[in-house]
Amino acid sequence: MLLTSLLLGLSTCVSASRGHGQNSTFYNPIFPGFYPDPSCIYVPERDHTFFCASSSFNAFPGIPIHASKDLQNWKLIGHVLNRREQLPRLAETNRSTRFYDDTFWLVTTMVDDDRAQEDSSRWDNIIFKAKDPYNPRSWSNAVHFHFTGYDTEPFWDEDGKAYITGAHAWKVGPYIQQAEVDLDTGAVGEWRIIWNGTGGMAPEGPHIYRKDGWYYLLAAEGGTGVDHMVTMARSKKVSGPYESYSKNPVLSNANTTSYFQTVGHADLFHDRNGNWWAVALSTRSGPEYLHYPMGRETVMTAVSWPKGEWPTFTPISGKMSGWPMPPEQKDIRGVG
Repeated sequence: MLLTSLLLGLSTCVSASRGHGQNSTFYNPIFPGFYPDPSCIYVPERDHTFFCASSSFNAFPGIPIHASKDLQNWKLIGHVLNRREQLPRLAETNRSTRFYDDTFWLVTTMVDDDRAQEDSSRWDNIIFKAKDPYNPRSWSNAVHFHFTGYDTEPFWDEDGKAYITGAHAWKVGPYIQQAEVDLDTGAVGEWRIIWNGTGGMAPEGPHIYRKDGWYYLLAAEGGTGVDHMVTMARSKKVSGPYESYSKNPVLSNANTTSYFQTVGHADLFHDRNGNWWAVALSTRSGPEYLHYPMGRETVMTAVSWPKGEWPTFTPISGKMSGWPMPPEQKDIRGVG
């Protein structure tokens, strides 16, 4: 499995949400079919474009990247894993993507499921970077770093220091850890526990956002089945300690009869008006309970995030109402 984190300039401070014009209507899933573990960013430096990475597990080419300028029309512009020499094997878990210093960074974990949870060689965490995500050859070969866990994500603080946050092997120790990192070499400092979650199974999929003087930590808990949920904590320091939100979970369809189930592994991003959105994975119910013929898909929802407060997520459904979207624009590069 592979969970990827795509990061692009999200370490900067952002103002509170503010609406402009009438609310929009859109429909979930935004990426139908097997597009799990979405990680999305807004990049004003690249023609005000939104980029989303998804997990691909054993598929090759792997880690698909979608792009949009209006949050309505999305185009598959390529894959991070696109040539044999990039990886020694193709099994992957969650990924995270971000943008920093005019570079796209994508961090992911290769998992050897034949090895025991407590075997540190089970986890192979790797870093990719690219200047031009529309060009497959722009994506680098893998830079490896040591971490006994998965769902790793980069974060840049105001002083320019880079950190990796990830989920420790949950059957060994269910907690979120963090260390300083040199993203060019893969050298990491001492791993420290920054949050134990809220008590749900397998705290994982962490993302950190700096906003209004706080560091907000977003995570998934409960496993990726019907108990899946999104939880949050925050701290005045990137290294913690992190205080759990009293109203967790912030997003979940657990214990509901919703057609959309297993909602979790979310990521937050904003648009040019400062309005916040979230993506997550979800499954649509099949003809029988727990049958999901379309697999894990990507859904989107609007988020209200007033200054200094916790965010409020609109519950996931098929027909959604959200912030006003950018004007329709279908001019997206790439051949997808």
